[in-house]
Amino acid sequence: MSPELGQQVIAIAQGLVGSHYINGGYGATPGRNDGCPCRAGGIELIADENHLEAKLNSANKKANLAVNAATMTIKTYCVCAGNYATFPGGPTPRETTATTPDLIAYLDSLKGTPPSSWQNYYVHFTPRRTFGPGQNGGDGGGKLVWGQSCKGIHHFDCVGFISYCYWKASGAVVQLDISAWRTPGGGRQVFDLKAGERPSALMDGDILIKADHHIGYVSATGTIIEAQDSHLGVRSTPGFTLAAPGTWTHLVRLAGAGSAELAWPMGWWRVWDGSTWYYYLGPNGVAMSSKTPPFNTRTPPAKAHNTGTWVYSPPKTLVITWKQVVGAPMPCKETFWNAGEGCEQMNANSNLYSPLVATRMV
Repeated sequence: MSPELGQQVIAIAQGLVGSHYINGGYGATPGRNDGCPCRAGGIELIADENHLEAKLNSANKKANLAVNAATMTIKTYCVCAGNYATFPGGPTPRETTATTPDLIAYLDSLKGTPPSSWQNYYVHFTPRRTFGPGQNGGDGGGKLVWGQSCKGIHHFDCVGFISYCYWKASGAVVQLDISAWRTPGGGRQVFDLKAGERPSALMDGDILIKADHHIGYVSATGTIIEAQDSHLGVRSTPGFTLAAPGTWTHLVRLAGAGSAELAWPMGWWRVWDGSTWYYYLGPNGVAMSSKTPPFNTRTPPAKAHNTGTWVYSPPKTLVITWKQVVGAPMPCKETFWNAGEGCEQMNANSNLYSPLVATRMV
């Protein structure tokens, strides 16, 4: 990416240090849809009297103790640990037991009162049994901890953090798994650090990867910013060098992005299938749909109606696959069969809906 965009990415990432980690999170705060548009929400806050029993319920994870703690289920049920190992102040030790007098007294103080009136313990802390994987897999296993309250805090996993910061800086929505991030192509230059490959120097916005299980940003000065794990949250750590990359296996450098003209077929298309839609085809094969015409035909929509992927196969085939929506029997696939390179209009058949015609917008 350009030096200016890289600086913006790093500034945004640094501003998020102290945010929380939850598997599947793309930056949303609990109960809101303010995350990266590819997964804007999905994080909820547990705050009710049904979750005030301190004893471990191994038969039903969802019934366990949680007070103002974030939860999300993508692959498995998760409860945020609230940065209990890194947030300053508060009770010690942070790991506790169901029979601790302070915990029992705190929970008793909440019973019979509305959750909106619940006060934190030591200003910032609430108890929860934490579940869900971190960067090294596994599960929190129901460990009982005092963590920072999750109210109003952005939540990420490591790959969601990459997408969110890049979206905030560039306006481009990119959703890839870690193995795809370290695969060359789509504007990604990949250096295999274990094989001795190195760029001449670090640049702001470079991406570091550990095999297929962790990813983070690094600045030109060697500071790593990453959504690290549920007990740690988003952290900033100086000292990375290309000479001694440690356990990091790959470095990824992105091509420039911003408001420059996008190469065909990227950009905006006006689509008619009996009603009018607007499609944005972005870098890295990202597709976004909108019912609202774009203000700027070189930038993606601020909020997408749906997202998906696009793939172009020369000489004339472009396929867009949309995420499956509620009520649909399968994901929608639209195959443009006369998409000659550089064309301004193309026609498609859909596996679910009416035929459509797309006209490029400039």
